[in-house]
Parts: sequence; C-alpha cells; structure tokens
Amino acid sequence: MPSFLKTISPCFILLASLSGNALNAQNLSLGGANSSVFQQNPASSPVDGGVSPDPMGGALAKAASPLVAEIDTSDLLRGGDTLIIRLTGVPTADQGIFEVKIDESGKVSMPYIGSVPAANHTTVQLKKTIEETYIQQEIFTNPNVTVDLKEQRFVDVTGEVRMPQRVPYTKDLTALGAVAACGGFTDFANRRKVKLTQGGVTREFNAKDIQVDPSRDIRLTPNDKIHVDRSIF
Repeated sequence: MPSFLKTISPCFILLASLSGNALNAQNLSLGGANSSVFQQNPASSPVDGGVSPDPMGGALAKAASPLVAEIDTSDLLRGGDTLIIRLTGVPTADQGIFEVKIDESGKVSMPYIGSVPAANHTTVQLKKTIEETYIQQEIFTNPNVTVDLKEQRFVDVTGEVRMPQRVPYTKDLTALGAVAACGGFTDFANRRKVKLTQGGVTREFNAKDIQVDPSRDIRLTPNDKIHVDRSIF
C-alpha cells in the first residue's frame, strides 16, 4: 500500500465512523421523538389539526396542543344573539341603526342584501362581510358598518354555592372565579366533583386540585353552566 494511503486511511476510517455514528444518533433521536408523540396522542396528527384541547385541563391542556390555532370562541356570535348594527357612509336615506337577531340558520337580514351568515363569526368578521357584500353587489361604494352585541352574556352557577345566580361573563372569567362571585362554596359542597357544562357537554372537575394549583383553573365561555352537588359525607 502506498505510504500516503497508509496515512489517510485511518483518518478516513475515523471520519466515516464518526459520520455513521452521527447519522445513527440522528435516526435514533428522530425515532424516539416520533415514538414519544404517538404514544402520548396516537389519534392526532399535524395534518388533521390534532385533538381539541380538553377544557377540563386548564393551562396544561392548552400547552399540549401547540399546533392548534388559537381561537377565542367566546368572541363568536351564536344563534339567538341580538345585534345592534349601524350603517353609515351611505346616502342619508339608507343610514340607520338596525336591531337584528341571529336566526336558527345562523344568519341576519340586512336591507338590500338579505340574509348574511353571522353565527360562528366575530363581530369584526360580520362587519367586513356586510361591507364587502354591499360593495360586491354594487349597492354602496363606501359603506361603514359597526356590529355590537345588545345583551350581556352570562354563566349560570347553581347548587352548593352561597348565592346561586347568573354571573356576567367576561373574557377572564374562570370556573373558580364564577364560584367566588357567588360567595364561594357552602360547607356542604362536593368540591371534588363539580359539574361544568360547555357546548352541551357536561364534565366534572376537582375544585380542590385547582385551589392548590390555580394554573389549572378552567376558562369559561358564554352560557356555560356550573353545578355544585352536595357532598354525601
């Protein structure tokens, strides 16, 4: 073997060995990461958007689904909502303030353009839809629309709290915050199994765990219902 090959060969072998180890390590690392993801949540995938966060899980559930787009559902309009819609930037005869209600099909009716989708939209999205519809149908060239909810939204709290009532909804309202607004739990409350109904689905949460770790408190949405049973002990 030529002398220069004797010199290069060990170095070449060492580099090849290191490259092979690095590739193997990378493959093992990728395999381990993928394996871990599927073990934790085999039903989800980035393409499908994954599984919706569990509202019982508080802040921990939100952190578990970083690929899911953050949507504040409390801002979405719902069937039955009454809206105050102001129309300006148009001829004086057509300007006005309209009180409309979202019907069962999720729409509102506006002059000249008829029904417009409203449910599951924010007030800003509905404003843009109405303005664009007027422009596209060549009814008005520069309409200005504002949309506001007419009525206050609430969360119902019943059962073993000191003052059961409807609590006015705010964006920062949590489960224990709503209970606190009702004077707190009674001495007979079953704090380990508090019922929360969101979107027609009823689940239970342990209020004692949340009192120990407030980061697990549950953010509420309009029209949620909290019911506190009486403890059997």
